[in-house]
Parts: sequence; C-alpha cells; structure tokens
Amino acid sequence: MAMSCKDSNKAAAAAAAASMDNGKYVRYTPEQVEALERLYHECPKPSSMRRQQLIRECPILSNIEPKQIKVWFQNRRCREKQRKEASRLQAVNRKLTAMNKLLMEENDRLQKQVSQLVYENSYFRQHTPNNPHASKDTSCESVVTSGQKHHLTPQHPPRDASPAGLLSIAEETLAEFLSKATGTAVEWVQMPGMKLCARARASSGCCRGTGGWSMYVLPTQ
Repeated sequence: MAMSCKDSNKAAAAAAAASMDNGKYVRYTPEQVEALERLYHECPKPSSMRRQQLIRECPILSNIEPKQIKVWFQNRRCREKQRKEASRLQAVNRKLTAMNKLLMEENDRLQKQVSQLVYENSYFRQHTPNNPHASKDTSCESVVTSGQKHHLTPQHPPRDASPAGLLSIAEETLAEFLSKATGTAVEWVQMPGMKLCARARASSGCCRGTGGWSMYVLPTQ
C-alpha cells in the first residue's frame, strides 16, 4: 500500500511537470495574437494585476494563464528591441557605405593631383640652374645659354615651388573635400583638423640643388 501511494505521487508529479513543460510552448490562435498585439501597443509592460485584468476583459484569452501572457509580453519586447537595433545598424551601414565611396573618390582624385605635382616639380628641377661651373664664361656661350634658359624656364613656376604654394594647395584640397561632404551622409562624422608642415631636406631651401621639400599631413585635435 505504501509503495502504491509513492508510485501515485510520482506519477502526479511527472504529470504536473509535463503539463508545465507543455505550457512553455503555447500555440496562440490568430485572434489571440491580434488581441495581444493590440494590448501590447497600449501597454508594452503590464503589471501582474494588469495581466489578470486583461484576461477578464478579453474572453478570447481566458484559456491562457497569466504566467504565459507574461512570457508572451517578454518575448514581444525582445523582438521589438532586436528590430530597432537591426534598423539602427542598417542606417549606420548605409552612412558608412556612403562615406567609404566618397573617400575612395577623393583618394583617386588626390592621387591624380599628386602625380601632376610630381611632374611639375620634376620639370621645375630639371630647368632650374644649379651648376654655376657647367661652362666657360665666354660671350657667345653666355648669350646662347641665356637664350636657352629664357626659352626653357616657364614664366610662371609651379605652385609647389615654395612652402606658400604647398600650403595653398593643401588648403584648397581640404576645402574641396569638405565641400563635397557637406549635405551628404558623412555629416555625422567628426572630421579632424589638418595642418601642413613643410621643411627642407637640405640646409639650402628654395628647391635648389639636390635639396627638396617634404610635405607631412598631421592630424590635430
């Protein structure tokens, strides 16, 4: 008799546990989901008393336990949070994509400009007199050399021949990039300030002899 009582108690406990496990995966009808969604928009986080009141006010929810309704609201809030986070990440991704495209276009343009500046600088160095002992000081050679220099030397030297020209080019480049970024998706990105440092590699300046200018772009706070 004692064994039969113990067996019946175990069977009842197992049945109760099975009933609780089945309660975790409740299948809601479309009408119940519609009613719960309507209540969610009115109150996303109802209290225990409010959930019991909802069951009394909505007969269609009478067969659902308050605990199950609590779990449904928790899952619904979690899905809403995930949806908002996914939407936010998609917006950030669109901004970063637009910024990357703009920076790639600007990088291509700057590479072309650097090639042009290198060519102009090379031309300027080749046609700048840097060897005073190259020829004898005769009248005929002096006239011919003077005529050749006058013919080969451009009237307007390249802008990168002086620190002021390099600084002007850097300022124009930065201003053009920022003007392109205005009104686009990169407005939210904080652009760091830029400053130009130019210094001569050799002690003699003005790009004479083997000396030259080096340009460094440094970020500033």
